Amino acid sequence: MFTDEEIARLRSFPKISREELIRFFTLTAADVEFIDPGRGRGPADRLGLAVQLCVLPWLGFVPADVPSAPSAAVARLSERLRISVGELARYGGREQTRSSHLQQVARYLGWRTAGELERKELDEFLLARAMEHDSPSLLFRLACEHLVSSRVIRPGVVTLLERVAAARGPLAGRLTSVIAVRRGPRRVGRPAGGQCGASRRGRAATDRPVALASRRGKPPPVWRTGQSGRRRWTRRGRPTAEDRCVTNDLNTFLTALYAAAEKRIRRSGGPRPGGRPRWRRPRRLGGRGGT
Repeated sequence: MFTDEEIARLRSFPKISREELIRFFTLTAADVEFIDPGRGRGPADRLGLAVQLCVLPWLGFVPADVPSAPSAAVARLSERLRISVGELARYGGREQTRSSHLQQVARYLGWRTAGELERKELDEFLLARAMEHDSPSLLFRLACEHLVSSRVIRPGVVTLLERVAAARGPLAGRLTSVIAVRRGPRRVGRPAGGQCGASRRGRAATDRPVALASRRGKPPPVWRTGQSGRRRWTRRGRPTAEDRCVTNDLNTFLTALYAAAEKRIRRSGGPRPGGRPRWRRPRRLGGRGGT
């Protein structure tokens, strides 16, 4: 999914812009009071704590190598705290110090670590986004943005990549099985040409319920005519749990597809001239008489 160089880059400090420098590395009077309580902290600890205080809202996590923070950001903080820039090189000799400072920063800013509830919400978010996007790098970036907006400290890169892979894998398998069940097997000996599109579509539509019924060991469906006069397939007996599962997966997929289509229409400036929309809301499956 990612190379070793890309994973190492995701764990370290990126380049910082001038806007980010002003937005995230400007200390208020309350921040200075939190960093410098008056006793118990040396210059290196105060500067390192200030770096973590500003980096957490910026990146959503704090890299392990705190002294490798952008030099412009460190210079801005050292000038505000009146501490030499070189003091940061002495920070982080003990891992326990960095962890303790990160916990204090998280409590001060109102952030929290990723617990069971946060992981469940992240999985649901990734599953919904995976129905719209299939790019692992895009899903990873969206997951980071979701964690920052929720004020949850980003877990390790490998852990987050495992969550992204878990969201992409089952979804692709379910959609593939749903499409295979709905389409049914191709008819043997069907001619490639010589028929119009409507004829081929009508013929395939009559083949699918029969193939689906024979595959599941059930009696073939029968023709019925509804009040609207349209002939439709119905199944003898009540739908099974497998039928409901397939229907729910299809409804979820169609809902996400419609939402993505509406988003594209809004970005493109609205529907086509003439008032006809580009997309029609898909009819929900699973009504009376079938799946």
